[in-house]
Amino acid sequence: MVLTKKISLLASFLFCWQVAAAEINFSGFATIAGGVTFDEDESLEGYDDNFSFDNGSVLAIQASSDLGDGWGVTAQLLARGSEAWDVNAEWAYLSYDASDEWRLLFGRQRAPFYMYSDFLDVSYAYHWIKPPTGVYSLPFDVFDGIGSLYSSTLGEFDSTVHIAYGSNRDSGILLGEERDMDFSDFFSASWTVNRDWLTLRAGYARADLVIPFSEFDALFGGWRSTITFAGIADDIELVDDSGVFASAGFIIDYDDYLLVGEFSTLDPGNNFFPDQDSYYITFGKRIDSVLVHFTYGADDNTSDFSILDGVPAGVDPGLDFLLASTTGLLATVQEDSSYFIAGVRWEIADSVALKLEYTDYQDDDILGVDASLLQFALTTVF
Repeated sequence: MVLTKKISLLASFLFCWQVAAAEINFSGFATIAGGVTFDEDESLEGYDDNFSFDNGSVLAIQASSDLGDGWGVTAQLLARGSEAWDVNAEWAYLSYDASDEWRLLFGRQRAPFYMYSDFLDVSYAYHWIKPPTGVYSLPFDVFDGIGSLYSSTLGEFDSTVHIAYGSNRDSGILLGEERDMDFSDFFSASWTVNRDWLTLRAGYARADLVIPFSEFDALFGGWRSTITFAGIADDIELVDDSGVFASAGFIIDYDDYLLVGEFSTLDPGNNFFPDQDSYYITFGKRIDSVLVHFTYGADDNTSDFSILDGVPAGVDPGLDFLLASTTGLLATVQEDSSYFIAGVRWEIADSVALKLEYTDYQDDDILGVDASLLQFALTTVF
């Protein structure tokens, strides 16, 4: 009933827009997904041992209009099952075609972080139910600002350079809690080249970030009260830090064979979050209307325990408490994990695909928990 009401509101909004403007093109996509883990103490990708349809399900409608003289407008309204089907404006931007090669975007748009950024929520556009979380793990994927797309040819290759600048102040989930996040002075640049069956891509991004963790305020204040080791508070608090993200990837789609790989590295700045290196490699084979695929990936999140070097142990109970608490915090966010995904994508109708995936996740960190997950999805574009 809640979903029906929210879809009705979304449809009403688009109807009013259609009345106000004549030439509007509508499109959309949907994914109805479900999943369950195999044991009561396992959780993965938001699923546990109780079968759920909410976590991976998505519905979106996109509208665009040509305003003339090179100008256009695009809006995408999206509702996620994991967010109680609340409708949000995922995209809302004006575009201007300065030439046949150069397009400018103004407003809310997708940040060009990854190989599949442009259609990150469109499960129908790729073989998984969703791309591997290890690589696709940044706390935001849209921004408000200016984007520039320049498309050209380099010899026999098609080339696209995407540059973006802006900010993001949406709330998001970190360490299991929803938090207000502030990513300012965001800059990103990516370069994609394509020829026939080969696609190559590289990207870079940076942003200044402020993320409050009120549950650790006592820990930050405790270090500052020591005076001698007050600088440790600055080394672990997420205030006025600069994060840097880089990625590289390729797609080989030749005849009935598919090979995809992507690598990313994140330096979150001077705070308690670890440096993160992630990668995956996937192989697929098409057999008529079925694609069978296998993916292996790994994530290595390394905390910097050296910030505690020089802090004496056993001298003062208060200092010992701060030392133990900070060591525990750094250990909690550290990760050494790998995963294997085996999946099938079946084109059951025009623009409709059925997907089934099994994921085996292994966490080798001392605090890690292994898990196995079974998922399915019906996905479509329209």
